[in-house]
Amino acid sequence: MADKKRGPYKKSAERRSAILSAALAAYAESDAGGPTLQAIAEKVGLTQTALLYYFSSREELFLAIVRARDDRDRFRAIEDPPSIEDFKRLGQLIARNTETPGLVRLFLEQAVAAAGTGHLAHDYFKDRYRAFAASLAEGLCTARGISADTADWLARVIIAAADGLQIQWLYNPEISMAHDLERLVNLAVSAIRAERESQPNPQ
Repeated sequence: MADKKRGPYKKSAERRSAILSAALAAYAESDAGGPTLQAIAEKVGLTQTALLYYFSSREELFLAIVRARDDRDRFRAIEDPPSIEDFKRLGQLIARNTETPGLVRLFLEQAVAAAGTGHLAHDYFKDRYRAFAASLAEGLCTARGISADTADWLARVIIAAADGLQIQWLYNPEISMAHDLERLVNLAVSAIRAERESQPNPQ
């Protein structure tokens, strides 16, 4: 009996996985407007109604797509212990976003919509930002020798800049998000070090 129960569930999980893979592929092929649900459905040989059968709502589907993107890009993949290479990978990840403007727009739209506590994606984005900030802060402490309090602040600023640059990039694709982000980090770290070195040594 147990095997029979697992069968349909496994098939549903496999179909959901296939739908999410198709969705990521459809977003990669689309412009900033993103693909229609019909275009995603056609990639897996389903109707739009059948596509939504595997998700409780459009909102759940969109959250699942964002999760799949994060799993693919492994936004949490800051090494332990973090190194300067982690920040280069962050820049590379931002640069790779230019290949999927539709996903950039979907992420930003979902991040804003999820700010309401009743939104399906609220907890996911809340935990996502908290985990990402903690990883970046740890990397700044380890790789750049910055104090914990300052690293926490700078991590928040870096994430805010990354999201803001993505918004601007949707309007102006000539912007180099990776270059701008790297420059911001370098300038901020240099300023922090200069300020620390200017402080009188305690006697």
